Amino acid sequence: MNIYYGIENIPTDYKGACVTLGVFDGLHLAHRQIIQKVIDLATEQNSKSMLITFEPHPRRVLSQPSANHLPILTTVDEKIELLEKIGIEEVLFIKADQTFLNTEESVFVQEILVKKLKVSAVVVGYDYHYGRDRKGNPQTLTAAGKRFGFKVVVIPPFAKNEILVRSSLIRELLSEGKILTANQMLGWRYSFKGKVIRGTGRGHKLGFPTANLVVNPPDKLIPGDGVYFVKACLSNFEYFGILNIGIRKTFNESERVIELFIINFKGEDLYDREIKVIFIERLRDELKFETSEALKKQMQADLEICLAKINKLENKTEVCFK
Repeated sequence: MNIYYGIENIPTDYKGACVTLGVFDGLHLAHRQIIQKVIDLATEQNSKSMLITFEPHPRRVLSQPSANHLPILTTVDEKIELLEKIGIEEVLFIKADQTFLNTEESVFVQEILVKKLKVSAVVVGYDYHYGRDRKGNPQTLTAAGKRFGFKVVVIPPFAKNEILVRSSLIRELLSEGKILTANQMLGWRYSFKGKVIRGTGRGHKLGFPTANLVVNPPDKLIPGDGVYFVKACLSNFEYFGILNIGIRKTFNESERVIELFIINFKGEDLYDREIKVIFIERLRDELKFETSEALKKQMQADLEICLAKINKLENKTEVCFK
């Protein structure tokens, strides 16, 4: 897969492509419909398939309400790996700054899509907008296609279980801890990477040593508080684990922490190591216990539940992002 960072890095003799454009945060099932159409069209036209996306999220640059707090579902690295698995041939990352976002929609089409990329076809979702003040839409793009001689395909809304699949909805589901539904809409298990830092050591004293994680990047969405059944990817090895996200109610703390207990892990010191956590299922709310012994009893019960789930899983492997 060819990756271009910036339109200026497209070769001057670029021979053209069938493209789609968008933020594609999450690369969920609705996004997959669009991308698959691009791949199919590119095959029909004997052309390259290309996905054009924007970093950072344009809403952050445009300072829309809550934009600075908009959590992302997929990092650049995650997008690249997912897209490679999907089968897209080329990816173009365009920096979403004020200059670019203030480009008139007609200029964007003529200068970038036509002159620079020599597009043979453009595939977009039904709600796609582009150009200054988001004036460009599927209708203006279709008109431009007729003018400049490229095909435009507009993909209709995609629903899962009669619910429209949207990045905003997936963010809501994850924030509410509804992992199973979010994963169904994503088409892959949600995950994040975290660096192990030193904690209080309470887990070790309880017989459940935990790795305290700081998620990177900081704007990556962290699911809602609770206890989760997860997989942990460490140095290309996979383990099952139990993840707690919360404020340690039993110990009357207020700082939100992320603690990972890796099942049957007998490895080395994890401090400063990076672990990828893949969310499988939410087990329960974070609870407050009257004693440490009561908490330990609950943790043992959580472990037994997870061990039973492990035995029932038909597929015990999961591809880890590098």
